[in-house]
Amino acid sequence: MTTPGVLWPAVLGVAFLAVGIITYRRDVFESAGHEAFGLAALGPVFVASSLAAFAGEHFTAAPLLAQLVPKWLPGRLFIAYFVGVAHLAAALSFVARRYVRWSASGLALMFALFVLTMDLPGALVRPGVRMGWSLAARETTFSIGALALLAITIRIDRAQAASRLSAIARLWTACVLVFYGVENFLFPQYAPGVPDTTPTAAWIPFPRVIASVTGLLLIAFGITMFARKRASAAAAGCGWLMTLLTLALYVPQFFIARGAPAQVTAINFIFDTLLFAGMMLVISNAIAATAPNRGVPSTAGPG
Repeated sequence: MTTPGVLWPAVLGVAFLAVGIITYRRDVFESAGHEAFGLAALGPVFVASSLAAFAGEHFTAAPLLAQLVPKWLPGRLFIAYFVGVAHLAAALSFVARRYVRWSASGLALMFALFVLTMDLPGALVRPGVRMGWSLAARETTFSIGALALLAITIRIDRAQAASRLSAIARLWTACVLVFYGVENFLFPQYAPGVPDTTPTAAWIPFPRVIASVTGLLLIAFGITMFARKRASAAAAGCGWLMTLLTLALYVPQFFIARGAPAQVTAINFIFDTLLFAGMMLVISNAIAATAPNRGVPSTAGPG
């Protein structure tokens, strides 16, 4: 029997993915004629799906997640539930395409607070532990990806600010992709994509080859993103890569996993990787949407 901690994250994640594909279907068709933008239109959908799944985890495992909240903060259990509500509210905003400007701003602030209160202090306390820096880079990328989505929504009335936000997203992400590429290349025994310390599942063929190729591609995408001309295509390429890893490696692992703990781990891999993919696609779209003399259909919707 499936436990609530497995059922609700999976149901919410899949439901929001399905609804988002419907609400963004026209953008996918309209953007098909633009280089690298067909899938980029689904960036907010992937983000919403992942946030909804993580909201399900916060609602079903709040006492456990509350232990991750810094001890100096009051109301740790309340914060765990509040983060779940905030994730679900942002996911609803993205798939409904309403108040995206506000939800993107709030999401950027939330991830920034995660970095400042948990990830960065943890990395500084244990500077020799590589996962501390990797996690800080990941959460910061999520924050900056949300700012990139904000840039898309304000690109008409605040073009200069939108351009600056997309430039920050481009340069930061370029550095992170090179960093993550080196991590994948140096530690091919671990699951490929977003760096982790979990060994690649035994059923996956040629795991070290997959991890090494993933690392080389991430390095190539990162280096390419330093040049603005091809940055959007490189970011979209990374989004494609992360989506492929999600579908080919981590979704099957969920069905292979036995027991709730293993299934929860699989869900985390699915939606962490999908969230990174979604943010990369959003950044791709933001770079293109704010480029001089370029017109790309908006994937953010009203407000």
